[in-house]
Amino acid sequence: MTKRFCILLTALLPSLGLTQGTLFADGFETTRLSPLFPTIDGAYLIEGEHPATDALRWLLDELQTGENTTEAEVLQRFDASWFSGSSAAQTASFVNSIRADYPDAVVNDLISLTPMAFTGLILGSTGNEAFVNLQTRYVGGGINLLGVQFFGTGAGSVIYSTDQNLTLAQAADRFASLADSPALFVGRINANNECVAMEERNSTTLAATASIFKIWVLGAVVDAIATGDATIDQLVTRTDAKRAPGGPLIDEPDGTQLTVDELARLMIGNSDNTATDLLHDLAGRPLIDAIVSRFHHSAPTVLTPLLNISEQFHVFFSFSAMDADSYVSGSESFQQMFLQNQIEPLGSFADTGGGFNNETLFVTGSWRASPADVCRAFASHRQWAAGSDALQLADRALGAQAAQPRVRPRWDRVWYKGGNLVSGANGQLVLTHAWMLENAGEDPYVVVAMLNDVNGGIDVFDTQSVLGRILQLLP
Repeated sequence: MTKRFCILLTALLPSLGLTQGTLFADGFETTRLSPLFPTIDGAYLIEGEHPATDALRWLLDELQTGENTTEAEVLQRFDASWFSGSSAAQTASFVNSIRADYPDAVVNDLISLTPMAFTGLILGSTGNEAFVNLQTRYVGGGINLLGVQFFGTGAGSVIYSTDQNLTLAQAADRFASLADSPALFVGRINANNECVAMEERNSTTLAATASIFKIWVLGAVVDAIATGDATIDQLVTRTDAKRAPGGPLIDEPDGTQLTVDELARLMIGNSDNTATDLLHDLAGRPLIDAIVSRFHHSAPTVLTPLLNISEQFHVFFSFSAMDADSYVSGSESFQQMFLQNQIEPLGSFADTGGGFNNETLFVTGSWRASPADVCRAFASHRQWAAGSDALQLADRALGAQAAQPRVRPRWDRVWYKGGNLVSGANGQLVLTHAWMLENAGEDPYVVVAMLNDVNGGIDVFDTQSVLGRILQLLP
């Protein structure tokens, strides 16, 4: 069977749910910063109970020398949807072939772990290393995606040879050549919680953020926890009325209940759009819009009223160009009225959206912020009270994704959010990445990279390569 591989760097259409347990370190003291995911001798511990960790533990057990994966095991572990493209016999053969290539494999780079998905590197006793991408259902826990791709013998890299020797300034210039409207901030958050640039290109220029806007939604949810208006373990019901395209939750049954903690990790780590709209509703637009200002956005009215996924997609696809443009260019009061009277009554975009195509608004009429704004949002998230449930939620959600290999093992804390907006005809019009990287006792580094191009065609792999080099150059 051909080994299937699918790694999602970030996507608006592409975080981790657990009851509290030993997978995560508790809080952060002022003098100690414990890694979110602990390791022993370079291997990541896969602990806690949720569908993705359960499936991952099973897979790792199956890759141990002497094991033999049977059709019966496959039928028990894989979701029925998997078998539309692969029989139980083929799947058993597939897993057995992975063992042959990567015997006694351990996770040596945990790129992403959420309630429903894992992406990372595994290392076999032969020295072979592979990308693994695994996804499960939430209800029932069956595996519905499993992909494996050889990555090397310990020296694999996403950085192209042409980028491997760039200086930081050269890498910034290279990044700026990848789209018509690039914006980049590389810098640090100092002891006063201020963002200080090391290298920048248009870092104060507003750009379409794609799913990076979710860090402000997260801010409102975390604030609700800090004030006692919500709790980490509070159950939220996934309803079809809040279904939004993109992410695994859209296919879960109506009435499924998840905790706020799980939804936050799905929203950030998987960029799940149904989770986003559920949390947007939980926090409420007034608090979300207030957080935009409190997190020091340079032009808050550009981002507010902060639309949820279905609302923004209705602007893209459910109104004529004239009506959509009138909303985007309208005053705050006009936008509030249009939102209340025209957009909100449409409900879930997954059920009622479509009929028009305003893809040019991906760049000019969607969520907008500058790289410096995003850095200040990261800095604001660092200020939740030490040891509090609020900080714990922010850290677990923002820490669920690292987006690239060779990042998480170098840092005690890795926070990441990114996104994209893709045209069916023109490819990537918006591609964004944002990291905050921190080691105990040191000021964090921040890399925010935003590419906008109304003509589309942004290359995700060129972008991955040059940003990989920038991340590599950080001390």
